Amino acid sequence: MTEHTIIADKLRSEIIAGTIQESEPLRELVLSNRFSVGRSIIRQVLLQLTNEGLVETRKNYGSKVTSYNNDAIINLVIPLRKTVELYALGQYFDKINDSDFLKWDKCLKRMKQECKNTNFKKIAEEDIMFHRIIIERSEMSDVIIIWNTIVNRLRGHFIRSYKKFKNPLEIYYEHNAIFNMFKTGKKDIALKILESNIE
Repeated sequence: MTEHTIIADKLRSEIIAGTIQESEPLRELVLSNRFSVGRSIIRQVLLQLTNEGLVETRKNYGSKVTSYNNDAIINLVIPLRKTVELYALGQYFDKINDSDFLKWDKCLKRMKQECKNTNFKKIAEEDIMFHRIIIERSEMSDVIIIWNTIVNRLRGHFIRSYKKFKNPLEIYYEHNAIFNMFKTGKKDIALKILESNIE
Protein backbone atom coordinates (compact mmCIF):
# COMPACT_ATOMS: atom_id res chain seq x y z
CA MET A 1 0.00 0.00 0.00
CA THR A 2 1.10 3.58 -0.62
CA GLU A 3 1.78 6.08 2.18
CA HIS A 4 -1.35 7.91 1.08
CA THR A 5 -3.51 4.79 1.49
CA ILE A 6 -1.98 3.83 4.85
CA ILE A 7 -2.52 7.31 6.31
CA ALA A 8 -6.06 7.57 4.92
CA ASP A 9 -6.96 4.17 6.41
CA LYS A 10 -5.48 5.16 9.79
CA LEU A 11 -7.31 8.49 9.99
CA ARG A 12 -10.55 6.96 8.74
CA SER A 13 -10.39 4.29 11.45
CA GLU A 14 -9.67 6.88 14.15
CA ILE A 15 -12.57 9.08 13.01
CA ILE A 16 -15.01 6.15 12.92
CA ALA A 17 -13.84 4.93 16.34
CA GLY A 18 -14.16 8.43 17.80
CA THR A 19 -10.46 8.65 18.67
CA ILE A 20 -10.49 11.84 16.61
CA GLN A 21 -13.60 13.70 17.73
CA GLU A 22 -16.26 15.35 15.58
CA SER A 23 -15.38 18.95 14.63
CA GLU A 24 -11.75 18.39 15.67
CA PRO A 25 -9.33 20.33 13.42
CA LEU A 26 -7.04 18.30 11.16
CA ARG A 27 -4.00 20.50 10.59
CA GLU A 28 -1.69 19.67 7.70
CA LEU A 29 1.51 20.49 9.59
CA VAL A 30 0.53 18.42 12.64
CA LEU A 31 -0.41 15.42 10.50
CA SER A 32 2.69 15.83 8.35
CA ASN A 33 4.88 15.65 11.45
CA ARG A 34 2.90 12.78 12.93
CA PHE A 35 3.22 10.56 9.85
CA SER A 36 6.64 11.88 8.75
CA VAL A 37 5.45 12.73 5.24
CA GLY A 38 5.21 15.86 3.15
CA ARG A 39 2.20 18.14 3.38
CA SER A 40 1.25 17.34 -0.23
CA ILE A 41 0.48 13.75 0.79
CA ILE A 42 -1.58 14.98 3.76
CA ARG A 43 -3.53 17.27 1.41
CA GLN A 44 -4.32 14.26 -0.81
CA VAL A 45 -5.48 12.27 2.22
CA LEU A 46 -7.69 15.10 3.48
CA LEU A 47 -9.18 15.51 0.01
CA GLN A 48 -10.02 11.80 -0.11
CA LEU A 49 -11.62 11.88 3.35
CA THR A 50 -13.52 15.02 2.35
CA ASN A 51 -14.90 13.20 -0.70
CA GLU A 52 -15.95 10.36 1.60
CA GLY A 53 -17.82 12.82 3.81
CA LEU A 54 -15.70 12.23 6.91
CA VAL A 55 -13.90 15.56 6.73
CA GLU A 56 -15.01 19.11 5.93
CA THR A 57 -12.54 21.39 4.19
CA ARG A 58 -13.13 25.12 3.75
CA LYS A 59 -10.89 27.64 2.06
CA ASN A 60 -8.96 29.77 4.61
CA TYR A 61 -10.34 27.63 7.47
CA GLY A 62 -8.60 24.31 6.89
CA SER A 63 -10.02 20.86 7.56
CA LYS A 64 -11.96 19.36 10.44
CA VAL A 65 -13.82 16.15 11.19
CA THR A 66 -17.42 16.32 9.99
CA SER A 67 -20.07 16.66 12.69
CA TYR A 68 -23.17 14.49 12.30
CA ASN A 69 -25.06 15.31 15.46
CA ASN A 70 -26.97 18.17 13.96
CA ASP A 71 -30.59 18.85 13.21
CA ALA A 72 -30.06 19.31 9.48
CA ILE A 73 -28.80 15.75 8.98
CA ILE A 74 -31.29 14.09 11.31
CA ASN A 75 -34.41 16.10 10.55
CA LEU A 76 -33.88 17.08 6.92
CA VAL A 77 -31.31 15.13 4.91
CA ILE A 78 -32.11 11.59 6.10
CA PRO A 79 -35.92 12.03 5.84
CA LEU A 80 -35.41 13.49 2.35
CA ARG A 81 -33.34 10.47 1.36
CA LYS A 82 -36.12 8.18 2.61
CA THR A 83 -38.70 10.09 0.59
CA VAL A 84 -36.62 9.94 -2.59
CA GLU A 85 -35.79 6.22 -2.37
CA LEU A 86 -39.31 5.15 -1.43
CA TYR A 87 -40.75 7.25 -4.23
CA ALA A 88 -38.31 5.81 -6.77
CA LEU A 89 -38.89 2.19 -5.76
CA GLY A 90 -42.65 2.66 -5.67
CA GLN A 91 -42.68 3.88 -9.27
CA TYR A 92 -41.34 0.67 -10.78
CA PHE A 93 -41.60 -2.05 -8.11
CA ASP A 94 -44.02 -4.19 -10.13
CA LYS A 95 -41.62 -4.09 -13.09
CA ILE A 96 -38.53 -5.41 -11.29
CA ASN A 97 -36.98 -8.14 -13.45
CA ASP A 98 -34.20 -10.73 -13.43
CA SER A 99 -31.66 -8.18 -14.65
CA ASP A 100 -32.41 -5.99 -11.63
CA PHE A 101 -32.14 -8.93 -9.24
CA LEU A 102 -28.78 -9.87 -10.77
CA LYS A 103 -27.38 -6.37 -10.09
CA TRP A 104 -28.46 -6.48 -6.44
CA ASP A 105 -27.18 -10.03 -6.07
CA LYS A 106 -23.70 -9.11 -7.36
CA CYS A 107 -23.63 -6.07 -5.09
CA LEU A 108 -24.60 -8.16 -2.06
CA LYS A 109 -21.89 -10.73 -2.78
CA ARG A 110 -19.28 -7.97 -2.80
CA MET A 111 -20.79 -6.45 0.36
CA LYS A 112 -20.65 -9.81 2.16
CA GLN A 113 -16.96 -10.21 1.34
CA GLU A 114 -16.11 -6.69 2.51
CA CYS A 115 -18.05 -7.31 5.73
CA LYS A 116 -15.92 -10.41 6.31
CA ASN A 117 -12.85 -8.26 5.67
CA THR A 118 -14.16 -5.55 8.05
CA ASN A 119 -13.37 -2.96 5.37
CA PHE A 120 -15.83 -0.21 6.32
CA LYS A 121 -14.88 2.03 3.41
CA LYS A 122 -15.66 -0.75 0.91
CA ILE A 123 -18.79 -1.76 2.83
CA ALA A 124 -20.03 1.82 2.52
CA GLU A 125 -19.33 1.78 -1.22
CA GLU A 126 -21.41 -1.38 -1.66
CA ASP A 127 -24.12 -0.06 0.67
CA ILE A 128 -24.38 3.08 -1.45
CA MET A 129 -24.31 0.98 -4.64
CA PHE A 130 -27.21 -1.17 -3.37
CA HIS A 131 -29.32 1.95 -2.95
CA ARG A 132 -27.97 3.52 -6.15
CA ILE A 133 -29.39 0.54 -8.07
CA ILE A 134 -32.78 1.32 -6.53
CA ILE A 135 -32.57 4.93 -7.65
CA GLU A 136 -31.10 4.45 -11.11
CA ARG A 137 -33.65 1.75 -11.97
CA SER A 138 -36.31 4.47 -11.80
CA GLU A 139 -34.69 6.14 -14.84
CA MET A 140 -35.94 9.52 -13.53
CA SER A 141 -33.12 12.02 -14.03
CA ASP A 142 -34.37 14.55 -11.47
CA VAL A 143 -34.69 11.87 -8.79
CA ILE A 144 -31.19 10.55 -9.56
CA ILE A 145 -29.66 14.04 -9.35
CA ILE A 146 -31.38 14.79 -6.03
CA TRP A 147 -30.33 11.44 -4.56
CA ASN A 148 -26.69 11.85 -5.63
CA THR A 149 -26.57 15.26 -3.95
CA ILE A 150 -27.99 13.81 -0.73
CA VAL A 151 -25.72 10.77 -0.62
CA ASN A 152 -22.56 12.79 -1.25
CA ARG A 153 -23.37 14.65 1.98
CA LEU A 154 -24.04 11.40 3.84
CA ARG A 155 -21.03 9.27 2.86
CA GLY A 156 -19.41 9.72 6.24
CA HIS A 157 -22.74 9.05 7.92
CA PHE A 158 -22.90 5.62 6.24
CA ILE A 159 -19.55 4.62 7.71
CA ARG A 160 -20.24 6.04 11.18
CA SER A 161 -23.62 4.33 11.36
CA TYR A 162 -21.89 0.94 11.20
CA LYS A 163 -20.63 1.38 14.77
CA LYS A 164 -24.02 0.13 16.00
CA PHE A 165 -23.30 -3.33 14.53
CA LYS A 166 -21.30 -5.73 16.71
CA ASN A 167 -20.63 -7.87 13.64
CA PRO A 168 -20.16 -6.17 10.24
CA LEU A 169 -22.00 -9.07 8.59
CA GLU A 170 -25.19 -7.69 10.14
CA ILE A 171 -24.96 -4.93 7.52
CA TYR A 172 -25.04 -7.58 4.80
CA TYR A 173 -27.88 -9.49 6.46
CA GLU A 174 -29.97 -6.32 6.68
CA HIS A 175 -29.57 -5.57 2.98
CA ASN A 176 -30.06 -9.20 2.00
CA ALA A 177 -33.40 -9.11 3.84
CA ILE A 178 -34.42 -6.11 1.74
CA PHE A 179 -33.39 -7.97 -1.42
CA ASN A 180 -35.36 -11.06 -0.41
CA MET A 181 -38.43 -8.93 0.21
CA PHE A 182 -38.08 -7.41 -3.26
CA LYS A 183 -38.19 -10.95 -4.66
CA THR A 184 -41.50 -11.70 -2.95
CA GLY A 185 -43.23 -8.99 -4.97
CA LYS A 186 -44.92 -7.62 -1.84
CA LYS A 187 -44.62 -3.91 -2.50
CA ASP A 188 -45.97 -2.46 0.76
CA ILE A 189 -43.77 -4.67 2.93
CA ALA A 190 -40.74 -4.05 0.70
CA LEU A 191 -41.19 -0.29 1.06
CA LYS A 192 -41.44 -0.61 4.84
CA ILE A 193 -38.30 -2.70 5.20
CA LEU A 194 -36.41 -0.30 2.92
CA GLU A 195 -37.60 2.64 5.01
CA SER A 196 -36.41 0.97 8.22
CA ASN A 197 -32.92 0.58 6.73
CA ILE A 198 -32.48 4.29 6.02
CA GLU A 199 -31.40 6.10 9.16
